[in-house]
Amino acid sequence: MIQRETEPPKPHKIHRGIQTPPSPEWAPFEWEEPKLGKQVHGEVAVARTFGATGSLSSGFWRTCTTSPGVQADGSNQATFSAPLGDELACVIDGTAVLTVVSTGKKYKVGPGSIISSPKGLEVLWDINGPFFKKYWCIWNGKEATTNPPTDLKINHVSDNPEEWTEYHFTEPKEGPQVAGELYFISTGGSTGTYLSGVWRSGKGIAATNLDHKGSLTTPYTGVLGDETILLLEGEVEITETDSGKKHLFRAGDAIGLTSGMHITWVSRGPYTKKLWVITRDELPQA
Repeated sequence: MIQRETEPPKPHKIHRGIQTPPSPEWAPFEWEEPKLGKQVHGEVAVARTFGATGSLSSGFWRTCTTSPGVQADGSNQATFSAPLGDELACVIDGTAVLTVVSTGKKYKVGPGSIISSPKGLEVLWDINGPFFKKYWCIWNGKEATTNPPTDLKINHVSDNPEEWTEYHFTEPKEGPQVAGELYFISTGGSTGTYLSGVWRSGKGIAATNLDHKGSLTTPYTGVLGDETILLLEGEVEITETDSGKKHLFRAGDAIGLTSGMHITWVSRGPYTKKLWVITRDELPQA
């Protein structure tokens, strides 16, 4: 069951998670499905339990032959309506067919598939055995948006759209910065400010501070909101400005950054890539 801290004792925190935590860190995934009642399917390991605003969590979910609610061959079928908030997921292992209950639309997903599930949309997950694992990030803000998404959206970590754009932002102390390039998957969700997409940096990609090896260094305080990340490729070192504490992340790790916490982000060359979600309670400005 996902545990959240409603009054986090230390909101300014670097959150982290790994795909293969020790067995005691996995727990049965329990949730209340509005039309079906209490459900128990698979196991969950939580990487992030809170953010600076709203209800924010992330982690990994898996099924195998010994998981709760799973068939002997490792297959599993469950209806999930994302009742806890909009969910962005990325398949790590295994395959499944997702069916939107209201329309019958079907989507096949496998390793690298990025799944955007709006809050309240009933989806039948038909998971093939013997094993399935996904990364997930769930967000629920205090204010509903006027035009929330109403269907699943499926992307892939290998997508290479034409609309890669340089990431320009302004840090309060350091001023204008350029840090790599990105494209958007989502520019809005069911509540608050909700953005998602893919970002990359490395040799030949724009950056204010980029060395000959392709390593990017930038100050960062999450001016747009909390950022929750699955590192897809490369290595990243994060240094907390106040304490000097360093954190090293490698491809496959989950990262959580707190809005307003000053850090130095170093993407080690020659190349890094991440799946990101940015959230905050305030509704986006028109």
